[in-house]
Amino acid sequence: MTPPPDISIVICTYNRAASLRLTLAALAAQVTRASVRWELVIVDNNSNDATQAVIERFVSTAAIPSRYVFVAEQGLSRARNAGVAASRGDIIGFTDDDVLPAADWVDRIAITMEETGAQIVGGRIVPTWQEEPPAWLRHRPALHHALAILDYAKAAQVRDAHSVPSVWGANMAFRRCVFERAGGFDTRRGLVGATLHRGEEIDLVARALAAGCHAIYEPSIIVCHRIGPERMRMAYLSRLYFQRAEGDALVRPRAGRGAFRALPARRSAVAVAGWLLAAVRRRPDTIERWFACCAALGALWGTRRSLRRAES
Repeated sequence: MTPPPDISIVICTYNRAASLRLTLAALAAQVTRASVRWELVIVDNNSNDATQAVIERFVSTAAIPSRYVFVAEQGLSRARNAGVAASRGDIIGFTDDDVLPAADWVDRIAITMEETGAQIVGGRIVPTWQEEPPAWLRHRPALHHALAILDYAKAAQVRDAHSVPSVWGANMAFRRCVFERAGGFDTRRGLVGATLHRGEEIDLVARALAAGCHAIYEPSIIVCHRIGPERMRMAYLSRLYFQRAEGDALVRPRAGRGAFRALPARRSAVAVAGWLLAAVRRRPDTIERWFACCAALGALWGTRRSLRRAES
């Protein structure tokens, strides 16, 4: 009987067949020590492009033990939970379908887990710009975080899931015991199709830390995140800030209607006024204030949607 692998790598994908092909090629090129046994679990979250054909072709020819899992119900958290359920390794690593892991990525996860005793590790996420980013984006590191770039040179213990550096979805790994102690990914959070809700991995890490798990950030665990020109536009980032805040508000404990009218509405009014004033005065922080405005309006809209759900 074949012994179970040490590491299961889970990659969830939705309608990115061409990009997925590159990611799978990078995973096939991994160089690991002979003692490291690993497998690949590829979760298709109801794609309607050529994703299934790409996965099936890879699974049929790859030297790595690989499995295809199909999840019809949309949602990255659902797909990741299905990947965990289908995996067999004691360590479960995750990356995305627009990422190129370094050739030693799997091995560095194994080494870091062995040497540190951590139950959770996160690594470096460096950008591979598909074209030269505009100056307004290049010189604003906070916007890089919004694009899931996490490029810190020093190792650190993660004590707060919301701090940086932390553990982010494109480059993270967990001991299986983390899911037993903290539960799985919250299916109310995270990407759903083209909707840019976020936060499922931050929520899981926060619950795991509260349960006493040890998490670290290790910069030698590296992936390259491909960022296309469509994500370097104000329209995309505006939608991201709005929908990310909307998603957070949808899962926040519901407040009464009075609280809805007071706090989120007031914050939105302040944010809009601050952006308008900055724009009129041509202040250097006008762009930051615009995205803060998008986030405030997203939180307001999400709170309103949450109240409507409660009343229905």
